[in-house]
Amino acid sequence: MPAVRTDGEVTDRTPDRGAVQEVAQVHAAGVLPTDPSGTNREGCWDLLGPRTRERLEAQAGGRWAWWGELDEDEYPEVFVFGPLGMCRAASVVREGRRVYLVERVRFEPDALIRRSFHRDAPDPRGRTSRFFRPRRPVGDTPVRDSSSTPAVPADLGLDDRDSGVLGNLPARVQEFLQQPFLGEDQGVVAKWYYAARDGETDRQTWIVFALMGDRDVTVASGVRTVPHRVPLERAGWELDYYHAPVRRPRPAP
Repeated sequence: MPAVRTDGEVTDRTPDRGAVQEVAQVHAAGVLPTDPSGTNREGCWDLLGPRTRERLEAQAGGRWAWWGELDEDEYPEVFVFGPLGMCRAASVVREGRRVYLVERVRFEPDALIRRSFHRDAPDPRGRTSRFFRPRRPVGDTPVRDSSSTPAVPADLGLDDRDSGVLGNLPARVQEFLQQPFLGEDQGVVAKWYYAARDGETDRQTWIVFALMGDRDVTVASGVRTVPHRVPLERAGWELDYYHAPVRRPRPAP
C-alpha cells in the first residue's frame, strides 16, 4: 500500500498488525418472552391523559415507533420515537399528586437515517414455478468489511433476553442497529416490545426494538408474518428502521 504525506512527513498506511475491527453480532432468534402483566402498548397509551399523549407526539414530531409497559408501581411508561427525538412519559408524584412527566432526547437536525426492509412471506403450500425458484431475499445478507484487519464480534452489553429478541430481526437490520455503537462506550440500553396475533393462515408479530446510547439511538419497528407450517427464517417482513444521532450541546456564543 502506498505511503501518504501528512504535514511534511511520509507515513506508511500499512495497518497495525495487532489492530482488530469490531463488527456487529448477528444474534440467533430467541423465544419472545411473555409479559406477565398482560397490558399491551395500546392499553398503556389509553391510561395516559389526552394532554400527555399530545405532548408526546408533538415533542417527538410524530409516532414513527412506540411502545409502552407498566412500571414497578403498575403505572404506564410510554416511549415515542419520531423525527425530533425519543420521548418518554413516566409517572411521578409531585405535591402529593401523581402526574406524568414527559422527557425528550433531541436528535441532530437532518441527520436521521431511515431505511425499509420488505420480504414477502412464502406460500405455505410450497407452490413455485419450476422456472422461477425462490432467491435469497434482497437486503438480508450481512455486509462484511473485506479489509485484512481481523474482525471480532462487538459486545454491547446486551443480556440473553435482549440479544434473543434482537435475533428475531433480519440480519441486515441487526447489523444496522448496532453499527453506530461499535468501538464506542455509550452505555447502551435495549428496549423492546412485541405483540402477536394468530390468524387462520399465519401468525403476525408486531415488533419494536431500540438501542439507546449517549450519542446515538437506533430503532426498528414493523410486523413479521409467518404462515403456518413455514419456518421462522422464511418469515415475511414489513419493517422500518432508523439511526438518529443525539443532538450535542451547542457552545455558548
